Order: sequence, then structure tokens, then C-alpha cells
Amino acid sequence: MRFFKTSVFRLLMCGIAMILTAFLPTYLFMRFLPDLWELGVSISIVLSATILILIVIGNYFITTKPIRSIIKSSKNITKGEYVKLKNKSIDSDLNDLIVSINNTAYEFENLEQMRKSFVSNASHELRSPLTSIQGFLQAILDGTISSADQEKYLKIVYRESLRLNGLVNSMLDLSRMESGKNPLTQSRFELNTVIKHVVERFEPNLIKKECGLDVDFIREQCFVFADREKIIQVLINLIDNAIKYSPPKSKILVTTHFHGKKMYVSVKDNGFGISKKDQAHIWDRFYKVDKAHTPTKHKSTGLGLSIVKKIIDDHKEVIWVESSKGAGATFIFTLPIFDPNKHKVATVPQLSAPAQKG
Repeated sequence: MRFFKTSVFRLLMCGIAMILTAFLPTYLFMRFLPDLWELGVSISIVLSATILILIVIGNYFITTKPIRSIIKSSKNITKGEYVKLKNKSIDSDLNDLIVSINNTAYEFENLEQMRKSFVSNASHELRSPLTSIQGFLQAILDGTISSADQEKYLKIVYRESLRLNGLVNSMLDLSRMESGKNPLTQSRFELNTVIKHVVERFEPNLIKKECGLDVDFIREQCFVFADREKIIQVLINLIDNAIKYSPPKSKILVTTHFHGKKMYVSVKDNGFGISKKDQAHIWDRFYKVDKAHTPTKHKSTGLGLSIVKKIIDDHKEVIWVESSKGAGATFIFTLPIFDPNKHKVATVPQLSAPAQKG
């Protein structure tokens, strides 16, 4: 059925119609009315001219007009104007092209909205620490803040500068990952050891908040195939969030279990949780859990979970959250268990010892 809606079929039908109108009347007159063969020729010419005019008119509405609309839409896309085309052409190929153009316009429109949102949010997030730094420094310089209090406010300026640096670094990391300039370097590594080392980094934070952190590994050793440094970044983000949004003297649990050829890593806290409505947005850039009315004083860049999601997506694995308001949150992601038959590990060639001279 699709063939009957293509330009090839239409051209074939037009060719047959032209041949029939050009020769059939003349042939019939010469066969049955030979004395009036000239009339047959005249009829053939008139019919051929009529068919040709109809073909030109039909081609305009079926092909030329939709193509002009497509060209106009393409020009509009380059100007940032996204107007949906109506796919009313009877040509199936043109309809497919119109659908493709509409999809492209839709994607560009979404990207443009994301770009504007990103610029707006980034400007706001950068302005906040800069305004704070500028305000405190100005107050110190003009003598509004006394010498005795200067150290206190300089510490605030220092913390804000660290936050600003973290925000810029996070934005650069996300930009590099999305541009493909920071490809994965996958290798075989022991996951339990990596988790233990990451947990050790947070001992001062845990002691300060009087929180406990337990680990529960399904195996004594578990070898996975992934980008070790990027998985460390994922664990740092998830455990850091768990500590930030957990109440004092609460427990955080990091566990592993496997199913089939996948290892599941979960980070569970007993914090204030995330509502079902907000769970769809936690992976968005600059989304902050405070926006979900979570009672916490901790400031974050709002990019941590976006980076986590991007890293896991690049591994072609999945990450999700299980939570409800007031009942804590559990973040779970998967990693492939190392399979020597499937995963290739680069080996470093051994250098032979230099031959001794006799």
C-alpha cells in the first residue's frame, strides 16, 4: 500500500496516462474510422495537453507546495522559530520528511528552552555567592565590619568562594560529559574496596553530624566493569547527599546485591525523603532538594544528581530513587559484573630485561 502513495507510482501512472492519450485515440480512429484519423490526432493532442496541465497542477499541490513549506520551516528553525508543519500531502515520502522536520523542530525547541533555563539558573546560582562575597568584602573595606569581626566574615567569603568554585567545576564536568570530550575509561576493579575508600573520606562529616554509616556487601569481593573514577564520583555525590539531608544521630546504609549479571548498589538515608511529585525532577540541572521544602540549611550546586545520572547513563546502566515524604530516600544504581568473556581489559606489555654483555 505504501508504494501507491509514492512519487515513483505517480510518475508511472502519469507516463501511462500520457502514452494512452497520445496514441490510443489516433489508433482507434485509424482502425475503425480511417477517414477521420486527423480528428483522432487532434483529440490525442487535446487530451495529452489536458493531462499534462493536470499533472503540473497536481504536482504543485502534492509535491511543490509541501516542499516549499519544508524549506520555509527549515529557514525558520535556523532563526529560532519552531512552527509545526501539517502533514497533509498524499505522498508518503513527503509525509515522512514532514514528520522528521517536525520532530527536529520539537527537539530544537526543547534544547532552546533547556539552554535558556540553564543560562537563567546558572546566572542566578553564580550571582548568589558573588553577591555575598562582594558585599562582605565591601563592608570590610569601608570599615562597616570591625577588625574584631573581620576573620568571621572572611571565613564566610572563603566558604562562598569554595561553593562558587564547586559550582563552576560541576558545570564544566557536566559540559565535558555532554560534549563527549570526557569519554569513559572502563576497567575491571573491586567495588567493595572502592566503596570503603569513599566512606573513609566522609568520616569527619559523619563525626561532626554524629551520624553512623554501615556497609553491607553481598560478597567479600565483587569485580565490576566500569569507569572507576566516575563511579567514585557517583558514590561521593550520593553519600554526600545522604549525610547532608539526614538528621543528626541517624544511620546511613550502603549495600550491594546482585541479580543476574548486574550488581546493585544502594545508598539509603533516614532523612526527610522526597515526595513522589518531586522525584521526577531531582535529575534536572539546578534542582535542589530544598525546593521540595526539605528542612535543611545545606547549600548545594543543584548539579550533583545531574552529573550522577549522566555518568550512569553513559555506562548504559540505570539509577532510580525509592522514597516518600518523611521516610528517607534510597538511591539505587546498577553496574555490570565483570565477565572475562565479554569485557576486554587492556594489559600492559611486560618489558624484557636488557641482555647482558659478555
